[in-house]
Amino acid sequence: MSQKSELGSSTPVDAMLETAQTAPADETRAGLLLAAAAYGFWGLFPLYFIMLAHVPALEVVANRIFWSLVLMSFWFLLRGRLGEVWATLKQPRIVLVLVLTGVLVSGNWLTYVWAVGHGYATEASLGYFIVPMFNVATGYLLLSERLSRLQMVAIVLAVAAIMVQLLLLGTVPVVSLLVAFTFGCYGYLRKILPVGANLGLLVELIAITPFALGYIVYLQAMGVGHLGFSDLGTTSLLVITGVITSLPLIWFSAAAKRLNLATVGIMQYINPSIQFLIAVFLLHEAVSPSKMITFALIWLSVAVYSYDAVIEIRRKKARRS
Repeated sequence: MSQKSELGSSTPVDAMLETAQTAPADETRAGLLLAAAAYGFWGLFPLYFIMLAHVPALEVVANRIFWSLVLMSFWFLLRGRLGEVWATLKQPRIVLVLVLTGVLVSGNWLTYVWAVGHGYATEASLGYFIVPMFNVATGYLLLSERLSRLQMVAIVLAVAAIMVQLLLLGTVPVVSLLVAFTFGCYGYLRKILPVGANLGLLVELIAITPFALGYIVYLQAMGVGHLGFSDLGTTSLLVITGVITSLPLIWFSAAAKRLNLATVGIMQYINPSIQFLIAVFLLHEAVSPSKMITFALIWLSVAVYSYDAVIEIRRKKARRS
């Protein structure tokens, strides 16, 4: 994660963060609140992007990239940290990997926005449930990390869920797998890079914004773009995508510094849980009995994974004692 310089001390966000500087208990409490805010915010995304369902997903993502760059650049300017950006841009290897992660996160955004607009929000939420198991498997295969027995059980259950959908419904959960693959690969590459979350995001945005901006300009020139040519509400929603992208990431970066990874790993399920409930009860997406079996297996996998994480937390506390 990012270094201490990822956050400053002169904004309302920083005022929240400074409440946890006196004691470990306060640090943990602030971390929990910030993580809950970030994951809860992400969980509400279906309600936001369904309002942009009339805009092509690629145009929404292009605007999200551009306006996120504007906001993150302003943030770094306020903090006097543009020098860090320039220093990172002078490292070709890091920039090359960040270009790749920029493509991956763009693909993840595109898949998600398309899914919400086309009635597949439940499948997208399933993808985010699968991500932790994907991360564990990636750590085992590529980073030589050891797997506990419970983690192995969780991975087997997640694979079984996918196979059940294939056998019962005769379909592969493409949206779920794309969401899990793009975000899982993104997480792996960002993990091995010595670049903070916010700084990394800004460099990613710098790398992919020329393509996004070029597409926006093309649409505007052809008279089919929605930015400014549509109603004020649509234009405002497109611009605000920069805010809803950047703000929860800042919260998450601060939370990750104050919490252990096991706690963060458990709390990440707040996001897909809220997304699933919104998709079913507010967006009224149908979930067949066969698909519920898939979700049941995934939720069982999540329960096993979370139980293993809780055990690990207790073990670490015992060792410290």
